[in-house]
Amino acid sequence: MIIDFRARPPYKSYLNLSLYKPWRPLPADPAEWGAFELGREPNVTADAHDMDAFVKEMDDNGIVKAVLMGRHADDFGVVSNDDLYELTQKYPGRFIPFAGIDPCDPDAVEEVERCISKLGFKGISVDPGWLNPPLKGDDPVFTPVYDKCHELGGILVMSVSAALGPDLSYSDPIIVQHVATRYPDMKIVVAHACWPHVERMLAVAMRCPNVYLVPDCYVYIDCMPFADTYIEAANSFLKYRTIFGSTYPERSLKQTIEGWKKRPWDPEALELSLYGNAARLLGID
Repeated sequence: MIIDFRARPPYKSYLNLSLYKPWRPLPADPAEWGAFELGREPNVTADAHDMDAFVKEMDDNGIVKAVLMGRHADDFGVVSNDDLYELTQKYPGRFIPFAGIDPCDPDAVEEVERCISKLGFKGISVDPGWLNPPLKGDDPVFTPVYDKCHELGGILVMSVSAALGPDLSYSDPIIVQHVATRYPDMKIVVAHACWPHVERMLAVAMRCPNVYLVPDCYVYIDCMPFADTYIEAANSFLKYRTIFGSTYPERSLKQTIEGWKKRPWDPEALELSLYGNAARLLGID
């Protein structure tokens, strides 16, 4: 069994994301090739925008549940929290939602309350580097929404990597450390795991036992630098805090799982990353 901790199904506002636009072919000049384009196979269900086919793809690949993140990222796309809730009703037991929150919205705290207390969301998701203007995740403007999430017992998901923000300072793991030390009993999941600052991210996770990593595409893409460094930690002190996420539709579910399993895993650590760690974090029996 697998829990996918970061999927973006072909449903309503998810289809507005850039990942659902046609992927560019590899540039003619190989000097312009990037890791995200290399080796990408066709993603049939994403191209078809077929939600039922996506759920069948989950079934075919042993994914019993998928975690859905809302998004309020201005120019990079907005994913409605109400759309996430609809999916939980259309496919009972298959999807676990986290509310996308814009901390600059005057109703942000109320939205955290609504989604966690009334709609049963497991926590909140923030994309600091994609806000307009871009922010870092430890900016004081986040304090009210973090406080409310903490008060309600929610989990905080922060998306942090070189892809989010105008420069690499926005993906510095010290941002995560600042938040994790301020809320030591709130679980914090770092989507993209602060790539490429891998060693510093692992140091923060070592210091902060409330930090979990979802290194997603930075592990399963074959040519991604530093991927095996995440696995070295996952085979040892992060065995119980490393979690699989597909970042679908970045790749098909099948291709992401195959790429994840190719790494030099300890067998027990691999199984925990695919199901046990997420199940424990989410309170799934």
